[in-house]
Amino acid sequence: MNKNSESSKVSDFSFKKAERLCSKKQIEKLFSEGNSFLFYPLKVVYTDIDFAGPFHAKAAFSVSKKRFKKAVRRNLIKRRMREAYRLNKHVLAFEENYTKKIVFFIYVGKEILDFKTIEKTMKRALIALAKTSTPNP
Repeated sequence: MNKNSESSKVSDFSFKKAERLCSKKQIEKLFSEGNSFLFYPLKVVYTDIDFAGPFHAKAAFSVSKKRFKKAVRRNLIKRRMREAYRLNKHVLAFEENYTKKIVFFIYVGKEILDFKTIEKTMKRALIALAKTSTPNP
């Protein structure tokens, strides 16, 4: 295999810039038209959208500044959420004719949880998210 075909694999355990939700327009659309569900300590906001790239979803992560005043703690939680997503995003690897999603994971817990707990919750959230997928018309 050449390098280009290897980098476009969805099952790759990386979290590249192209997979990150950065567009302000997409984020505004997500919060105005999106659906949400809660798996404590994660709130998941998602919507179907079409975007270029081989990935099935674009994701972003957020932790409340009101609950966690110190940036060090917020960053720790975001690192744990990103790592849990990176290791389990293969759950979202549905067929090519399905709509792509943009997803925002918001940490709503009041205390810092260990990685195993966050990963377990992330798996449950990704499975629920995969069940909401619909085929393209």
